[in-house]
Amino acid sequence: MGHALKLLAVDDDAPSAELIVRVAERCGYDAFATSDSRGVINLVAALRPDVMAVDISMPHVDAIELFRMLAEAKYPGDIIIVSGQDEQTLSMVQRSAELMGLRRPHVHQKPLDFAHLRETLTMRLAKAG
Repeated sequence: MGHALKLLAVDDDAPSAELIVRVAERCGYDAFATSDSRGVINLVAALRPDVMAVDISMPHVDAIELFRMLAEAKYPGDIIIVSGQDEQTLSMVQRSAELMGLRRPHVHQKPLDFAHLRETLTMRLAKAG
């Protein structure tokens, strides 16, 4: 079997990011977390994650700005939007990512449904197969 897929969780709430990391590790990912939205693009360049789980409401760099940076860096991986925002906001952010040329993000509302998150991560593993 090839290398494990990598996941990077980006959330200014460190416990939320760590929960995502634990779920991802149980699914077989090499998982990492950061609460530093300003340093994310450097971390992406260093880690080259296959999947990113991103909170859309962060200080310093919001999700739209982060997606713009990822699009400029030609990020090829999957994105999971993780947020407590309303569905209309989530849909708008999801569409913005697509319009920037990123893969259509999966959306997971907070509080997280861990079974749903595991399902999303497992489907991505199966695609990598």
